[in-house]
Amino acid sequence: MDIPVNQVLLGVYFLFLILFLRFFWWKRFAERRYWRHRPRLDIGTVEKLAQDQGGALPFLALLIPARNEADVIANTLEHLARVTYPPDRYEIVVITDGKEARAYERGEHPGPTTQQIVMAKQKEWREDPTKPYLKHIIVPPDFNGEYCGRCVGHDVPSTKARALNYALGHLDPRTVIVGFYDAESHPEPGVPLYVAYRWLITGGRARLWQGPVYQVRNFYSLGPITKIAALYQALAHEWYYPALMQRLPFIGGTNFYATRELLEKIGGFDAQALTEDLEIGARAYLAADAWPEYIPFYSTEQTPATLRAFFRQRLRWASGHLQVVEKLKRTTAYPPQKRRQLVCRLFVKGQLEWSLYQAACLLPVIFLPLSLSGQIDIAYGLPAWVGPWLRLNAFLYYGFTFHLYWRYRRLMDNSLAPYPYLSVVLAPLELFLLPLAGFFFPLPYTTAMLLRLCGRQPQTWVKTPRTREVAQPASVAVRGAGRLAMGTGEAT
Repeated sequence: MDIPVNQVLLGVYFLFLILFLRFFWWKRFAERRYWRHRPRLDIGTVEKLAQDQGGALPFLALLIPARNEADVIANTLEHLARVTYPPDRYEIVVITDGKEARAYERGEHPGPTTQQIVMAKQKEWREDPTKPYLKHIIVPPDFNGEYCGRCVGHDVPSTKARALNYALGHLDPRTVIVGFYDAESHPEPGVPLYVAYRWLITGGRARLWQGPVYQVRNFYSLGPITKIAALYQALAHEWYYPALMQRLPFIGGTNFYATRELLEKIGGFDAQALTEDLEIGARAYLAADAWPEYIPFYSTEQTPATLRAFFRQRLRWASGHLQVVEKLKRTTAYPPQKRRQLVCRLFVKGQLEWSLYQAACLLPVIFLPLSLSGQIDIAYGLPAWVGPWLRLNAFLYYGFTFHLYWRYRRLMDNSLAPYPYLSVVLAPLELFLLPLAGFFFPLPYTTAMLLRLCGRQPQTWVKTPRTREVAQPASVAVRGAGRLAMGTGEAT
């Protein structure tokens, strides 16, 4: 075999090694800047800080868009009701879709619906002083989706941003800070108190916050590729995103908070965006100079259980990234220098890095069979001691992946697995498919670029499916739920 092929392989090997070693630089930065300095807060300390400034703890609204989320919403509500914050200083706002209620009334939905479960929780909590106020908002099917929008008399496609814009018009007047969570989010209890503390200690200058999201709770329900993806996504949120957020106004769409004043100033969310989170982060920076702070408190969530659902989710994320870049290129609404700088950074972290990663991941898949069959030798022409070292060093990647499994294992719920005990036993074995997974990770992103070039990119927002967490009988969910107040804003 010609020497240049081996040189290419050796170059790819060291490229992967450099990319891998970056994790440890990110780890050092994240721990020194955030994780080692998590303040030990209690309600009394933060209340005193507020009193010293002549006020009370800021009133919070925790928003949960929940379209067809009957499988997970009950657990999420119970979890958010136990956060470390006075129950009279925050409310939980569940935003459901009127189309789901309409489908149930027509006999097209088997039930229980998300609305029925939320209403049952409202009744259950009504006389419990330890619970926050649970507000239920139903988005009318014909709401146009705009901030301070209107009903137009015909059905409008449902999107997360559309639901959030509707809810922003129905917040408690006392609301100062708005938190955003997905229907299966389980944040650490201290997140709201930390956000309130940062808002108080900065005198209100901090206006936007983003925390890490570990999508590993349904780990044992995932296939091999999505298992590995879930582990590395969690690591990225813990170690990489603190560094990324120094360069980009990154917002992840869940476990993030914004002041109500900022949301009103920038006009809420873009209901047409495929990734409403990245879009609002970019717009908050360009229109209001608001840069997100990293929250060193995590939230656990789910990764799409099937490879197809995983691919579609990442394809939407990538297409949304490209959509934001194109939108910023076209607009003249913001200072040109700031806009060009942000577009450049989005390009580097988007199209450029996706292409490099895909190319780097493609070469091992091509040359691995040749290497195993002895047709090529990566150490050809090098000193004799280099070959064994290179081969043994390959186990570094496997060892690190197994380390991630043990690192996040305590956050995995084996009750969600189809075969709880067997799934726990087999899960570590599936991690040996790391090379194949490494090739697949950037594939949705490069696919998005190709579809964009062909003019066939996704045009509509697609809801991510969940793994069932709650099997609540319809009779329990419906009991005492009352009627659905269709199109009136809040359910009764």
